[in-house]
Amino acid sequence: MKLLIADDQQSLHTFLDKMMNWQSLGITEIKHAYDGREAAELAEQWQPELLIIDIQMPHLNGIEALKQLQQLSHKPKTIILSAYDEFEYAREALRLSVAQYLLKPVDTAQLDSALKELIEELKAEQATMLGSAITSYFRQEQEQSGDEESDLTTARSAFPLLGIKRYIIVQMTGEQLHKDGLVSLLKRMESVSEIKVLAQVHSLKFAAVLGLTSDARMDELVKLGETAALSWQSDYPQCRVIIGLSSIGDTPEELNALLAQSSVAAASGFYSSVMVQVGSEAAKSEAWTMQHYEQFDKSFEEKFSLAFPQEAMKDIVAALFNVFRALRLESDQVYRLCKHYLTMAEQAMSRSKRFTTDNEPVTLERLRKLHTAAELESYFYAIIDSLVVRTDHAAERTEETITRIKSHIELHYEEDLSLQSVADTYGLDKYQLSRMFKQQFGINYWQYVTQIRMDKAAELLSGTNLKNSAIAEMTGFVDESHFSKTFKKHFGVSPKDYRGGKHQPPNM
Repeated sequence: MKLLIADDQQSLHTFLDKMMNWQSLGITEIKHAYDGREAAELAEQWQPELLIIDIQMPHLNGIEALKQLQQLSHKPKTIILSAYDEFEYAREALRLSVAQYLLKPVDTAQLDSALKELIEELKAEQATMLGSAITSYFRQEQEQSGDEESDLTTARSAFPLLGIKRYIIVQMTGEQLHKDGLVSLLKRMESVSEIKVLAQVHSLKFAAVLGLTSDARMDELVKLGETAALSWQSDYPQCRVIIGLSSIGDTPEELNALLAQSSVAAASGFYSSVMVQVGSEAAKSEAWTMQHYEQFDKSFEEKFSLAFPQEAMKDIVAALFNVFRALRLESDQVYRLCKHYLTMAEQAMSRSKRFTTDNEPVTLERLRKLHTAAELESYFYAIIDSLVVRTDHAAERTEETITRIKSHIELHYEEDLSLQSVADTYGLDKYQLSRMFKQQFGINYWQYVTQIRMDKAAELLSGTNLKNSAIAEMTGFVDESHFSKTFKKHFGVSPKDYRGGKHQPPNM
């Protein structure tokens, strides 16, 4: 960090250099000016982050010198020193956005405190600027546009102030991400790293710059990332976070390359069951082009409107997802493309009168609940099945199966009742099971499972002295904490209060 001291008294310069611990403040370069004109010229040429300037100086006084500096794009944070406690000076200083106005003789403790305050402001401003540059990079990535030189200038300015030497880019994507939770997640890696910047790109994506200790290793970072991701999964079991790590960088010049690596790594996580992925120099994402649109728009229109067999429809979906994987498209773009083609399929089949009218609309919100490309592809196949008219006999068989599943839930509430597990047991697709259960009984499958488990838990709490941990296990919960949270959300009171007689209507 650079500091310019401007005062016409040599004794002040000597005093400050002797009494102030510049290094402890992070000030590594200091220059001196002895009149106002020299101060203005040196500030313009050298561009210091901090300026200490006297009011009364030859050639130009401090106020006149500051007026000349107003044209600079990056004006230094300024402390005025003056032997005069005059209102006019203070008022003019405020107009020039001077941060501090201190009286001579200089109180070094007061000056130290003022400088610390300005340095924290500088760091916050630089972190915000760097975060904005990162956000801009990712938003412009798909268009392959952006101002790399501007990003580099920002990085070169921010890195020294934020103390970034060795660093890594971490990109996190997933549903229902929020800043406080991600700060907590990243702090699980703080034995070897420190959060320097956390930028929200959009509701499904955050990117962070982590400063690293000198001995941090890539394998160590991956393990810490995996632990953090599993912890997040435990806290938010209905969500999945994908963490993309860049390789380790040492200079601001590597920033954009590492941002690209983290992006490809996070995209790879969408196509894999592994939640932490590491980018490399060789890996890169490619763009979805107009040629891709033309190819698949034509195929979807043809196969879904001209009565092609279901297998042919599924073949085109398989081809679509193969292209997604080959291009390593980011998850958000895949969701939007799937919404586009599912809507196209519905419209095409509607025109050919080959679809049932009881299908729920396909929304981006619904698609984003599917955390991997494999889940999304399976859902696509299930939608194709649901769009095609079934025979009455097949519908009756499915209705009987759904009724049996309802009884299964009521008898086996303590067992694994995940959609996938039950669907596999009864030979159904899990999305078909979910849709048909809601259609037949007017309640979502998982809501019904929760209702049955909560009713049984309430019965055990009221009628037995069993511990909460035992009741949690008997009603299908993996741990007491999850059981307690679900119980309170359902009934509006904790298990302990419920047992004590504080009943409220269920929150369903």
